[in-house]
Amino acid sequence: MHPYPAHFTGPIYCDTAHMWLGMHEPVNTISNAAILIAAWFAYRYVKRSRVGFAPGLIVLLILLTWVGIGSALWHGLRTSWALILDWLPGVCYLLVLTVLWIRQMFERPWLGWTVGVVGMAAMAIAGMLGVRDFGDTLAQISPNMRFVPMFAAVTVFGIVIVTATARRYGGAAAMQGVLILLCGIVAAIARSIDLLVCPYIPFGTHFLWHIGLSTAACLGLVLIVRLKKQRNAAGVA
Repeated sequence: MHPYPAHFTGPIYCDTAHMWLGMHEPVNTISNAAILIAAWFAYRYVKRSRVGFAPGLIVLLILLTWVGIGSALWHGLRTSWALILDWLPGVCYLLVLTVLWIRQMFERPWLGWTVGVVGMAAMAIAGMLGVRDFGDTLAQISPNMRFVPMFAAVTVFGIVIVTATARRYGGAAAMQGVLILLCGIVAAIARSIDLLVCPYIPFGTHFLWHIGLSTAACLGLVLIVRLKKQRNAAGVA
């Protein structure tokens, strides 16, 4: 067993025991640069697209930047307050992105927002129920597998939204949605198996969670802009 300090709270990863330059998890901390890079690329894309910085897009950009900073603080410091800064913006980003994506499936704004909020809530509830019912069992295989039911719920709802995207916006937009899901799935697998691969990869695979999820987040924001442009070109509000 690795000599983890007694005050550590939250998930433990392979990289947790590798203190370097004041960082409790050096690889996991440094890999958060991928999230900040993703936020920068997303910002530049929105700026070049000329669709304007709508409130929803601004919220996503702020949350994505917050994720990168908060996650770096958490992995570097391993404090309880940093843990909140790590998971809270990430969850909020997923929920906001889900609402905005579903919103683009409807011509009437009020209907799109309503279905978006309801769909987002249903996804969150399904995920939490899955963790409640199956999380402990999966955690016996590896502690970081506790949230696999949540990842599964997000994937299922994502497939439904991608299917709706294909019907409304065509195959090209839907394929971008598929790529978002694939990046998210790879990221979720990397997070879930981290402790299982410690004997083979000393610093684990959690860093791939950062890279895969930041890529998915960036592509998600880009897709929202793309759908907005297609709606504008079609003269739809």
